[in-house]
Amino acid sequence: MIHYRGNRKQKGYRYQNTRSSSPLLPILVIVGILVAAFVIFRASGVGGLNEENFTNQRNAKLRSEVQYALAATNKLSRLGASSTTIELSKIRQYVHGVELINELNVSMYGEVGRLYAQSVFDNIYTILDTYDAKLASGQKVNDSLNALTEAINDLNNRTNGVLGFETE
Repeated sequence: MIHYRGNRKQKGYRYQNTRSSSPLLPILVIVGILVAAFVIFRASGVGGLNEENFTNQRNAKLRSEVQYALAATNKLSRLGASSTTIELSKIRQYVHGVELINELNVSMYGEVGRLYAQSVFDNIYTILDTYDAKLASGQKVNDSLNALTEAINDLNNRTNGVLGFETE
């Protein structure tokens, strides 16, 4: 049996520091990548409001909601009582859509962004309620139909003004 006494030589590897001379380089690279990604996303419209796109979308929705309300109102005189109730609810829905767009615009831009006075919508809702009540009780609805047609035409003219079209 052989015993070794004394110093043993240890064999092993030493790791040398191969780090770059600047400890900030990896941080700068990461920050650069993040800034580049932010710029690319901003340029493509991600994460921000494109005001022109918002205005175009808003105007298209306003136009379509008002046109649907106008078409439904024009349909009323040709309908029987059972279909009239359905058309009145559609008109209420379209007018409410315009009102929501108006409120969204106020939320975005403050009071200067108001497209329509609240009284425009209140007037239409009152006419719709009166029309519906007369219809349910079997009363003549000609005056309500005329008032509704006039109010929806006014809304259409106001919308044309908002959109920059000439009104009659």
